[in-house]
Parts: sequence; structure tokens; C-alpha cells
Amino acid sequence: MRFMKQRITAFVLALLCILPLMLPLAAEDTAAAESTAEETTAEPAPETTAEPEPEAPEMILDPGIENVGAACVYNIENDRYIYELDADRVIYPASTVKLMTAIVAIELMGSDMQRKIEVPAEAIFRLKGNNIALKRGEVLTLEQLLYALICGGANDAANTLAIEAAGSIEAFVALMNDKAQSIGAVNTNYTNPTGMHDPAMVTTARDTAIIATYALGTVPIADMSSVEKFVLPATNKAESRTVFNKNYYFATNMEYLYIWKIPRGLNAGYTIEGGYCVATTATRDGLTYVVVVMDAKADEKYIYSYTEAADLIKWAFNTYGYVNVLTTADMICEVPVRLASRVDYVTLFPSQNIELYLPTAIDVSKDIELDWHLTEDSLTAPVSEGQVVGSLTVTFNGTDLGTYDLITRNSVSRNNVLYVLDLFLSFTESGVFRAAVVILILAAAAYVGVLIFIRTRNNRRRTVSRQIAPQNRQRRR
Repeated sequence: MRFMKQRITAFVLALLCILPLMLPLAAEDTAAAESTAEETTAEPAPETTAEPEPEAPEMILDPGIENVGAACVYNIENDRYIYELDADRVIYPASTVKLMTAIVAIELMGSDMQRKIEVPAEAIFRLKGNNIALKRGEVLTLEQLLYALICGGANDAANTLAIEAAGSIEAFVALMNDKAQSIGAVNTNYTNPTGMHDPAMVTTARDTAIIATYALGTVPIADMSSVEKFVLPATNKAESRTVFNKNYYFATNMEYLYIWKIPRGLNAGYTIEGGYCVATTATRDGLTYVVVVMDAKADEKYIYSYTEAADLIKWAFNTYGYVNVLTTADMICEVPVRLASRVDYVTLFPSQNIELYLPTAIDVSKDIELDWHLTEDSLTAPVSEGQVVGSLTVTFNGTDLGTYDLITRNSVSRNNVLYVLDLFLSFTESGVFRAAVVILILAAAAYVGVLIFIRTRNNRRRTVSRQIAPQNRQRRR
């Protein structure tokens, strides 16, 4: 009984000794957990910067364009220039100015094509260049003047529209420049609505393509610029007139060599300083191209703005198209899976079929680069079918063509035995478990120490008692 009391006393004293140690350890572990949580939640997300607009990949084949000062081919559906020849060199715009004249006039007045417009004196004062001999006070409709401008390239029609729309030629030109800037033709400056040469009036082939693309979407420019001719009815000042198209792809009154049914519009012309120019468009197999040729030459055989623009259209049709790069059945990579039943990894596939606008002659296996990035180095079961695990970037000639999700094709179930074992191992690695082990060791040590102390003290007491007992007996005697 006495021995049991000693053990109980030792245990109580051990607990009293250990309790002060337990509180700091628990507090330290809690603080560490909170600190870890704070570090995890407070860690700032990585800064992201806008990726630059991807440039078109370098050409694999050269269309062999000659005798032109600048040119470009732009694909509308994919927003890509597939050919450029000095596309950003500053040049004179020549007749392509009339595209912007038509755009601004239609946007300001196009709601009523039968609007009556009287030709003012300023529109024909000191008139130069191509015209349809409009007379002061002659009344025409907006539609008729637009045909004269867009189909016939008439400078008197351009001036008349400008004055009617904005009150003066100067005010209209300011609107033309504002429009050019707003649609991205930032290297273009207009000084008149006709295209007559002015050293201060400049553009680039790329800007002209931007303007031509915008004009293509401005009804009715494409239709008006693609007719062979337009019959202008008699007016209050003139007899009926036939206005022939100034674009030799469509006109039949002067030159038959260049007649071609493939292009649609948009503008063609010439000035001594700006050379021959063509801005046109063509569509095949769902792909629409805007082709611009500027500052072209001519000789006794050819006007090269027409021949080279035609060659560029044919080249674009024959060279570019949609190429099947990957399908959803093409395995990209593998990723390990923990705690899974029957498998150690899953395979990843593109989330969609990848069809890209590329030169059709490329070798996908050699010319296309695939770069994938996984969100995690490994997965933990269960894994669901179609789970997004990473991303795949497709690159051609150093240019990123798109990024796509990588997904699992099959689901993976969890092995419950491995799962429980993993939980146990995770617990043994936790701070709480380590603290508990330390506390138990210290408690055991304290218990043993207290027990030894009590036994030693009791032994001493018994020894003293045995020594005192004989003396007491002698005294009683």
C-alpha cells in the first residue's frame, strides 16, 4: 500500500514538472502552423504581364515579287500578315486615298443613299486628275456620287462628298486623319480627299491594308468597287454618262489583259510620284486575303501592280491553309499518380483538336514545337476523367500560335490501404506528433526521476529509523 502511494505521488510530481514544458511546446507548434499558414496565404501571386501580340512567322516560301516598292498580304480570319515587302516604309498613297474618302463619307451620310447633293463651286475649282465632268449646281444622289468615287475614281465626286459631309474640304480631311488614327493606320497623313500628290500626304503598305480591311466591312464599298461600269442617269446639268471602273481587274473599256474574276474591289490607281497601286481582296476556302501593292512600275508589257497583286493572291491560296497539328487522341506526356489502384501514372492529351493556319507544306513533326507545363509534378488519386493537369503551347518558327489545356483521358481510383498509410505517415511527420513524442519522453524521465527521489528519501528514513530505534530502547532501560 505504501509503495502504491509512492508511485502515485511520483506521477503527480512528474506531471507538475512537465506541464510548464508542455505549454511552450504546444504554443510553439501552433505558432509555427499559423506562421506557415500566413506565409502560404500571404504570399503574393506572381505578377503577370501582357504577352505581346504574336508576330507572323517568317515565310517558308518566297512569292518572288518584283518591280514594286512595297507590298503586303493580310489574312483577315487569322489576323496575320503572311507576306511583307517594306510594309512599313513611308510612301505616297496615290489613289488609295479614295478608300478613306469613301469610308468617312458613308459613315457620315450613308443612312440615306438617295440623299440629294448639289455640286458646289469649290468641288470643281482648279480641279486636276480624273473626273466625270461634274458641273456647278448639278444635283446627284449620294449613291451616284459614291459610284463615281469608288468605281470611277472621280476627283470631283470626292470633293463634292467632302464638302457635303463636313462643310469644307479641310474639315473633311481632318476627319479622314482622325479615322486613320482610330483604326490603327498611325503612319498615314492625308491632305486632300482625292489622292492628288502632296509631299505631306503619306502612308505605308501596312496602313493601306488596315484601311482596305476596314473598307471591306463598310457597305457598299466592296460591291461598288467590283462592278465593270456604272451608268449615271441624266441630271439637271448633264446627259446620261457611263462611269467605267478604273481598276483593270474589272474594267473592259481600256485594258483586257488584267481582267480577273477572283478579286473583289477595292482600289487601283496611279500618280507619277506614288507609282501604280492596287488594294484588293480575294476569298477561297473560307480564307479572305487583303493584298496591297504600292509604288509599282510599268513597262511596255505590264503594269506590275496588277500582275504582282495577282501573283500574291495565287501564292496565298496555294501556300497557306488550315493544318491539323494535333488531335485529342495524340498523347503528349505522362504524370505520376500517388495512392492509385493498379496504375502509377496517367497520360495527358490535348483538350481539343488543334487545327492552325499555317503553310500547308510544313512537316508538322519537324516544324512544329510543343512545350508543355504541368500544374503539379505528380497527382494524388482519385483523378477524374478530363481533369486539367497542365497546358500545351504550340510554336512555329519561334512564334507562339496558341496555348491549350492538357487533360486526363481516364479516371484513376484511390487505393484505400495506401491512403490510410499515407495519412499515418503524414501524421508522424507533423509537428503535433513530434511534440507529443518529446512530451512523453520528458514525462517518462520526470516520472522515473521523481520515483527515484521518493525511494531514496524513504530509504534514508528507514535507515535513520533503524539507527534511532536501539538508542530509544537503551534509554527506556
